[in-house]
Amino acid sequence: MKEKELRDIFHAYRPEIDDNDAFMDRLTALMDAEDAQQKQVRIIPLYRRVLPWIAGIAAAIVVAVLIIKEPVASSPATSSYKPRQPEYYHNAPTRPDFASYEDIVNEIEHSGRQLENAIAQL
Repeated sequence: MKEKELRDIFHAYRPEIDDNDAFMDRLTALMDAEDAQQKQVRIIPLYRRVLPWIAGIAAAIVVAVLIIKEPVASSPATSSYKPRQPEYYHNAPTRPDFASYEDIVNEIEHSGRQLENAIAQL
């Protein structure tokens, strides 16, 4: 019990004090009543405990779906926009595999010379 509540109980109760135990019995009863009122457990219904969790999970799912899902209007299948490929992409060999190690080295040297020429032009 808080000090202020005890003070209020003492100030509100003005008994005649005598040698019998009536005063202490009454004071004890008032203090017990106050303690019982504070200790009374407040029972929260299940839906009030679970509803905020359900709402939070639903909101998280909606946000995740909106972030992950790409808008249909900007999807590559429906759009006529084609990204511009870099210049070196068009000069790439058409075969994905080279026949030998020498072919790979020659291609790397050729690409190096092209890069040197491009840097020199800049």
